[in-house]
Amino acid sequence: LPAELSEDEPAEDEADADDADAEDVDWRADGPFDHDEVDLGVDEVQRLDLGALILTPWEGMGLQLQVNEATQQVVAALAFWEQSGLELALLAAPTNGGLSDELLEDLTEEALQAGGSATTEVGPFGPELRRVLPAEGPSGEQLFQASRTWFAEGPRWLLRGTLLGEAGLTEDDEGAAAPFVEFFRNVVVRRGDGPMVPGEVIAMTMPTVPQG
Repeated sequence: LPAELSEDEPAEDEADADDADAEDVDWRADGPFDHDEVDLGVDEVQRLDLGALILTPWEGMGLQLQVNEATQQVVAALAFWEQSGLELALLAAPTNGGLSDELLEDLTEEALQAGGSATTEVGPFGPELRRVLPAEGPSGEQLFQASRTWFAEGPRWLLRGTLLGEAGLTEDDEGAAAPFVEFFRNVVVRRGDGPMVPGEVIAMTMPTVPQG
């Protein structure tokens, strides 16, 4: 006779169905969007055009751009507000996807090798990585930095967003994370048609106001 299942243990076919449902979820249904999926000319929303990324800031939000000194290219953008921030980076991805799984593994191993911890949870944009890394304080004291990393895969691109500060300590869409969840959803990606190596950073440009 087959072994009995406990009440809180799903049957194997039910568990498989749950996994299939999770894989069928369209995590980008509400954004981030590809440039070909939206018409930015239908509203009067003020946006910042960074070339590869088009952002919709909110009043009071700050923005810092990270420049690669060797190439003088903008490789990341940090949106910040109060005691939190969200770092955005855009990467070229293979047509058939799968880059987010590779990044999850690489970033997890990086955290463990640094003496930190890493777990994968289900976040607002699919599987997200939550890391705690050791850091040195201003007086040399031992501190820890917590972060949450989101991955959104579109047509031949992957947008990575890393929550830092107070928002990196959150576990849901509320509190300090709330405005950044909405901000990440509103990002529009303009990858371009040129061939790129999967995993290669897609450079941004200095901000301008888009014409739609």
